[in-house]
Amino acid sequence: MPTHSDLLALLPELILTLSAAALLLIEAFLPAMRRYASELSLLAIAGAAWARLSLPLPGASWHGMLQLDAVASFVDIYILVAMALTVWMAGPFLRRNHAEHGEFYALLMLAAVGAMIMACSTDLLPLFLGLELLSIPLYVLNAFFRRVPVSLEAGLKYFVVGAFAAAFMAYGIALLYGATGTTDLLQMGPVLAVAGVTSPLVAVGLSMVIGSLAFKLAIFPFHGWAPDVYQGGPTPVTAFLSVVPKGAALVVLLRLAQGLDLFHLNNHWVWAAGIMAVASQTLGNIVAIVQRDIKRMLAYSGIAHMGYALVGVIVAGSDGSSAVLFYLAAYTFMNIGAFAVVALLSEGESEPHLISDLAGQGWKRPVLSLALTVCMFSLAGVPPFVGFAAKFLVFRSAVNQGLIWLAVLGVVNSLISAFYYLRVVYVLYMRPLPRREPDYPRSRTITAVAAVAALAVVVLGTLPTPLLAAARSAARMLVR
Repeated sequence: MPTHSDLLALLPELILTLSAAALLLIEAFLPAMRRYASELSLLAIAGAAWARLSLPLPGASWHGMLQLDAVASFVDIYILVAMALTVWMAGPFLRRNHAEHGEFYALLMLAAVGAMIMACSTDLLPLFLGLELLSIPLYVLNAFFRRVPVSLEAGLKYFVVGAFAAAFMAYGIALLYGATGTTDLLQMGPVLAVAGVTSPLVAVGLSMVIGSLAFKLAIFPFHGWAPDVYQGGPTPVTAFLSVVPKGAALVVLLRLAQGLDLFHLNNHWVWAAGIMAVASQTLGNIVAIVQRDIKRMLAYSGIAHMGYALVGVIVAGSDGSSAVLFYLAAYTFMNIGAFAVVALLSEGESEPHLISDLAGQGWKRPVLSLALTVCMFSLAGVPPFVGFAAKFLVFRSAVNQGLIWLAVLGVVNSLISAFYYLRVVYVLYMRPLPRREPDYPRSRTITAVAAVAALAVVVLGTLPTPLLAAARSAARMLVR
């Protein structure tokens, strides 16, 4: 039975779970209160953040299956911030599309709980449960607009891919348990250090677990679902999907790399992961150049960015781990800020979000356009924005570890990406308004989300020290 300290350790997750249940009951029995669902959700998120920041971190909990340490705290805050921005954006967006229902926010909270469980798991069993709790609500959320064919298609495609990923994870866990006699990463590491990771059973098991996480990250060659799901899903859901599952999966990879000492046991894993990272960067950037839909472009951009972040996972240690955690925080603000602008510079979710439709908006919608410009520059890695600092830390960690080829190819790919990011800025400011001006909605709330995200991109880029210090402090808990 769980102890009092076990329950206290998961108080943020319990707050979100109970709030999700309350929202479902409100939706069913008090429909008049539906319009307050976003405000109630923000209160629940604030309560969960307070619980994580104010309560002491117990370390090993739930019989050692969960590790509530500085890493878990850092990732929990990152997830809660991303969810707060998504909820803030979702309220007016759903009202505009006549789809404001309490279950939207409840599903979002449950998905966040799954991501938080994944991030603190040091055992493969709660990791699998967290993965499923993250995935199942997102299947529904991507198909939330039931009368929009592309939304239903996005939900179905994500469900099919997610089912494959779950099967990969379950079978990989079974193989690793058969080879080591345990599902605990801390106990599995010494066993592998003695037996090695060259046995077929271990190699296949690890490959399947890592492949399942690569599906969530949309890393090459597991990236095929991302463009269609990004394009078809409701824009706030796409914003959440683009950062939270990827952050949880990256932290799990860090725990795997550190707990199993994976990249030091066998150099073949370094080469395999390095090829995946470079291939993701190259494919993502080159294919993004030919995209005409901005949501599809951001999907391929995300594939490339997860390739950059994977470099930090390969490096591991304090240097690489802190770079990955910093990258997660930076990517959250850059991506959610961009999607907040896309949510407003669009005539409807059933319509394509063409880059050409942004023509002339730089002068007509100056605040939104400036926010999108800041996010595009940051995603491209232009100083002094936070994207530059994130890429610099990842590439520097690779150089310090002697993996110079990863850093050089990463820089080259980053230069390639500047073309399609700057193309968006060019269309915003250099192209004239079309004869038939698009009927874009206005929302001060979503504009505020975009402005806050863009401001965070600037502030964290010019003053990265506090965030970097927090990332380094958390990363020390991962180093063996």
